[in-house]
Formats: sequence, C-alpha cells, structure tokens
Amino acid sequence: MAVAAVGLLAACGGPGAPLGPPSAKDILSKPLHANLNDAHFVVSGKFVSSTPGGVAVDVHGDGALVYKNSGAGRFKFETTVAGQKVSYQDISVNGVDYTLVVPGNGKWTAKTTTSGLGRDSFTGASDFAYVGEENLSSGKSWHAKAKDKDGNQFDGWIRESDGYPVKYEITQQGNALNLSFDKYNTGESITAPPASQVVQG
Repeated sequence: MAVAAVGLLAACGGPGAPLGPPSAKDILSKPLHANLNDAHFVVSGKFVSSTPGGVAVDVHGDGALVYKNSGAGRFKFETTVAGQKVSYQDISVNGVDYTLVVPGNGKWTAKTTTSGLGRDSFTGASDFAYVGEENLSSGKSWHAKAKDKDGNQFDGWIRESDGYPVKYEITQQGNALNLSFDKYNTGESITAPPASQVVQG
C-alpha cells in the first residue's frame, strides 16, 4: 500500500517530483521580469520584395531593446537589391515608430503604434506553445513559440539561468528574420530622431 501511495504522489507531482518547465507564455515574458536593462542583437534573414514575382534577398544588421521604464527598441538592416544598397531603420520610443529607408527622401516617417519594437513587442500574442529545452552556446534555454497580434509566427529561446533572450525567429508574409542576442546591460540608450528630420506617416 505504501509503495502504491508513493507512486501516486510521484505521478501527481508530489514532493520530490521534478518540476516541469514554465508555461510558454511565462517563458516568453521572462525577459520583462529579469534583471535586464538592455540587450543587443545581430539580425540575419531573408526578405521578399513586394513587386510581382518578388525576389528574396539576404538581409543583415543589428539592433537593441531597452527593457527599463516604458521600453524602446532600434533595428537596422541592409541588403542589396538589383545592385543597389538598401537600408531600413526602425526606432520605437514612447509608442511611436520612426522608420527611415535609404534610398528615400532622407526623412524619418513617424507612426503611432501599439506594438512597436521594444519590451512590449509581443503584447497581444496568442497560440502559445512550449517546444522544448535546448543546449545553446550561450546556455541551456527554453524554446517557446506563439503568434503575434497580427497572426505572425515567432519563436523565442530564453536562457534558463537568468531569463534573458537568446534568440528570436520571426516569420511574416514570406519574410524570415533571426535575432541573435550577443550583449546585455551595456547602457544602451534609444532616443527619437530630431523633430526636424521627421514627417508624419
């Protein structure tokens, strides 16, 4: 009888039973609750042009997220299209997204957003799923996935030891971006572009 009781306790997660991983939603929100001020990432991936018979091009760049206070983010990538170098920059500060495309008019376009690049990028996400545990070069990490509020799939790898983001993969309308985090708490500061360089979108 005692053996059966011990077996039942173990099956029910009683004392001594190993704890399972956090929920996928908890995993993806861990960076918001970690001792994390800012995080730098390297960007790689493919973008498909919106022209008919769109051509896939490789993109590369970098960016950063600031987690303290209201949060902010910056992102820049470059590619070559038909032999011409193209760059795209995005800065999100205080609920406003600023984008700059080169070649272009040389001005940043400002738009109010509820899901800009930053600590709250995944607000409104759904379809959370836990994928598994993986040993990455930066440490043992939980892998979870979800869909953002626009229905785009994203995967996140969050380091178990401190809740820091290690990697995100984002898929959107045939575009795929990989954000690999390589530096944390470097004192990153993100500010809006000068008003004289901004037009409303």
